[in-house]
Amino acid sequence: MNTSVRIVGCRAGSPLEEQPASGTLLTTERGTVLIDCGPGVLVKLTDEEVSSLKAVVITHRHADHCLDLMALAYRLLFPAAGMKLPLYGPPSVGQMIQQYDALFGIASLPTLHQPIGTAFEFIPVEPGDDFVIDGFGSFSTCVMHHPIETMAVKSSDYQFAITADGSYTSALQEFCNGCKLLIAEATYPDDEGRHIESHGHMCAQQCAELAQRAGAQVLVVSHLSDPNDGERTMKIVAENFKGKAVLGSPSLSFLC
Repeated sequence: MNTSVRIVGCRAGSPLEEQPASGTLLTTERGTVLIDCGPGVLVKLTDEEVSSLKAVVITHRHADHCLDLMALAYRLLFPAAGMKLPLYGPPSVGQMIQQYDALFGIASLPTLHQPIGTAFEFIPVEPGDDFVIDGFGSFSTCVMHHPIETMAVKSSDYQFAITADGSYTSALQEFCNGCKLLIAEATYPDDEGRHIESHGHMCAQQCAELAQRAGAQVLVVSHLSDPNDGERTMKIVAENFKGKAVLGSPSLSFLC
């Protein structure tokens, strides 16, 4: 089996028809790892991809990156529970899980009293620390400049990085250097009147320059706030990045 990274979804805020929010799937001969699980992601995963899940990573607790985690837990537990899976994320994700389970647990079904807590074993990762997924190697993280605790994720073994959400920093640049595939947010086409620094996002030029300086071979531009900005965003990206740049869309897949 070829090792691949597939874009499951990359919408910012909320899903649109056939366009889930954030989610990326790493597939190897050992199984699959899902990085982020925003709304709409679950219905874009095949039965085989779900059954072969070995771990889930959540970069932060904003809804467009984690809202389908409850739906995924239901899928893993009902009608019959499978093996508990490791779930990695910043400590604040653990707090969210407890609140989420308290709100959506089903008292009449033992395995669904605490759906996420039953389906997953939460393993907190301090942004900036490394973690290991059994069979998939070591993953690095970077503290992102975002309103809440957020981490970018990188696999040196598979040579890809995902910025998640956050503005450009020198630490992010160093983190991304040397990756072949970069999945990076460009929430806004430009910074005019956007307050992107305080809001914790990047514009198209910053996204492209991040990839150019990193030496990435392929840049996937994701997390646009307005899908109508796609053409303008990619024009700016092309002016600042000399490698292959593609606008993120579901089912894009890259060998690694």
